Amino acid sequence: MKKTIVLFIIFILLNASILAVGVKSFPLKNSIFEKQNRNFNPYSMNNNNNVIQNCKEILLISPEKEENLVSDFEFYPEDIELKDDAFHGADTLHFTEWWYFDAAFENGYTAQIGIRVLGLVNQGLVYVRLDIYKEGELESHELNKYIIWDFYASENIPLIILNRKQIMRGFINETTGDWEYDVSLELDISSIDLHFIGCTKGWKGSTPGGKWAVILPRADVSGTITIENEKINVSGIGYHDHNWEITAFTGINFGWFWGKVNSDSYTMTWAKIMTTRLWGQPLLVINKKNNDYMNVGPEDIQLDIKDIRIENGMLVPFSFVLEVQNEDVSLKVNMNVIDTHHVRWAGVINYWRYHLRCIGYITINSQTELINEIQLAEFIRFR
Repeated sequence: MKKTIVLFIIFILLNASILAVGVKSFPLKNSIFEKQNRNFNPYSMNNNNNVIQNCKEILLISPEKEENLVSDFEFYPEDIELKDDAFHGADTLHFTEWWYFDAAFENGYTAQIGIRVLGLVNQGLVYVRLDIYKEGELESHELNKYIIWDFYASENIPLIILNRKQIMRGFINETTGDWEYDVSLELDISSIDLHFIGCTKGWKGSTPGGKWAVILPRADVSGTITIENEKINVSGIGYHDHNWEITAFTGINFGWFWGKVNSDSYTMTWAKIMTTRLWGQPLLVINKKNNDYMNVGPEDIQLDIKDIRIENGMLVPFSFVLEVQNEDVSLKVNMNVIDTHHVRWAGVINYWRYHLRCIGYITINSQTELINEIQLAEFIRFR
């Protein structure tokens, strides 16, 4: 009964305040929809040392205990094609689908762009989100809502048009073979005009949270960001993914952690899907620039939480250690939170966007590369 109530609440939230979507579009071809970023959130309890210790015991489950709790979920990445980043929709009465971009620029700015669609019984809204940060601190946040008739998304190629203006286009460069994206948004006080050139091979797979395609695990990004009429030239490292077939049943999971980290040649995309408060299943895919990707099995991944603090009235992890030691990879990264951006919907779903200082190393084929950067990550809790 309790689970039914939770699912019902999440269903209402997903279809009311986050975004929505219809299943027919205006002119052009015959699709629709868009994304924001994955924003929901995790860990609520009392603020005393005993409770903090209890939560640490819950979050820092020993491998022995985890072996008894792990489900049959294991992530298996597959190669992608351009159509994977087109609009998918779903054969359900309700769903959400989103396209997510972020970038860490050389001048200390970071940006996150989200285009999200949520559909309910052939009706819907579209929400577009743009957050810009400086040294991890929020400089500008905008979330705009649009009716579905103002929105078009192709079912065949990565193409999104809003108010008859192109805001996202993806294509494969015929000369270089690179995956490239143009992303442009003009909101009330902020805007971006960015060009992404992929330098890693994308992949896709299924998780307990729905379908997930990491289109650009790593990309060179350049262009401009504008805050209150101040235009700033930027360049740096970008990322793009796409989620679909997300329904209220995703809320059966407790939540998830997600992030990525780069060395000179490698990009590590990591996550941990928390099926319950007690346990979760990690995943890790390692990309090499201008080369292939490697999946790391969950039995070889150790993701430990080293610091938990009270933030927004809840216990929130503030330090992670990601480690892999097997015959192919030696990886260790310390990831410490330097700032957080918290969002809550109706007091039920919580989301934290992290800025992490990532320091460590990766060794593959006897070659070691150092890791030292600031990256974005997230922590989502559904209940």
